[in-house]
Amino acid sequence: MKRRVWIKLTLSCTVFALIAASLTGCTEPAAEKPQTQTVEQKPSVKISKVEKRKIAEPQETVAEVTSSVQRDVFVKATGDVRRALKKRGDHVKKGELLLELDPADVLLQQEKAEIALRTAQQNWKAGYAANQDNPDAQRPLKDQIKLAQLDIEQVERTLNNYKVTAPISGILTDFSAETGMTVTQGTVGKIQQIDPVKIKANITEENAKLIKGKTDLAFYAADRPDQLHTAKIVYFSDMMDTQQRTYTLELQAANPERALKPGTKVQLRLTNEAEQTVLTIPTTSILREENETYVYVYTGGKVAKRVIQLGRLNGLYQEVTQGLKLGEQVVVSGQHQLKDQQTVKAEPADR
Repeated sequence: MKRRVWIKLTLSCTVFALIAASLTGCTEPAAEKPQTQTVEQKPSVKISKVEKRKIAEPQETVAEVTSSVQRDVFVKATGDVRRALKKRGDHVKKGELLLELDPADVLLQQEKAEIALRTAQQNWKAGYAANQDNPDAQRPLKDQIKLAQLDIEQVERTLNNYKVTAPISGILTDFSAETGMTVTQGTVGKIQQIDPVKIKANITEENAKLIKGKTDLAFYAADRPDQLHTAKIVYFSDMMDTQQRTYTLELQAANPERALKPGTKVQLRLTNEAEQTVLTIPTTSILREENETYVYVYTGGKVAKRVIQLGRLNGLYQEVTQGLKLGEQVVVSGQHQLKDQQTVKAEPADR
C-alpha cells in the first residue's frame, strides 16, 4: 500500500515539474540554425597598358624636281655663229658670253655711218661760216649730223645683239647653237637655276590635312633612301584643282652639289617618324555599342566604362586619338560581361 502511494507521488511530481518548466521557460533554448553568407564573386579579367607604338611608316608621295628659276637664251639678231663658247649641260654665270655672231655686215654699216657723220660735221663747219646770220640755212646741216649719230647708235646696238650672254646663273639646257651654223632671231636654249631647286607635288584632300601648319618636309631621292634632305614649303594652295581634286604644293631645297636634276622624281615625306609613334591599345580591348566605341579602364580594383576615338590600325594594335592617357590600363579579356564601376580581379595579359 505504501509503495503504490510513493509511485503515484513520484509520477505526480514529475508531471508537475514538466508543467512548471513549460510555464516558467526554464527549458534549454533550441540551437540556432547557421545563417548562409552570400560572397560576391569578382570576375577575373586581364589588363594591358596604353602605350606608344609605331603605328605605320611615314606617309609619302611622289614629287618632281624643277628648277627654281628658268630663263630663255634669246638671240635678238639673225646671222652666222662665229663662236659657240658653251654647250648643253654647262654651268654658266650671269653675264657670261655664250656665243657670238659674225658681225662683218654690221661692221660695214658702222663704217658707212661713221663716214656719214664726218661728212655732216664738215658740211656744218663750212655752212656755219657761210650762214652765220641765217639759222634756217643751218638747220638741215644739224639734221644731217643728228641722223648720222643715230645711225651709229643703231649699229652699236646691233653689234651688242651679236653677243649672246647668260641672263642668269645656272645650267644651260636645250642649247642648240654651234660654230658655223646660221641662227635666226629667237630662242636657242634655256638656263635653269638648280641651287636651290623647287620640288612640286599634287596633294590629295586626305593628305592635305597632314601638311597643314608645317613649314618644311623631308624628302629623299629614290636611289638614295638613306639620305634624307629638308625642303622649305614656299607655296601650298588653299583652292583645290576641281579636275584632279588635288592641291598644289611647292617647296624649295638647297642643292649645292647639283645632285638633284630638274625632271627627276623624289619621295616626299608628309609625316615624320615621330608622328607615327602614337598612343595605342590592343584591338581585343575595343567594344562597340550602337554608335559608341569604348573600353573598360581598370583602376583601384574596379573598371570604368570609357568612350574613346580610334585612329589607324596596325595588326593587333590600334591608335587612340581621344579618351585615354599614356599608362592607363584597359581590360583586354573578360570584358564582355562587365558593368561600369564593377569590382574585378585583374592580372596582366600575356604579351
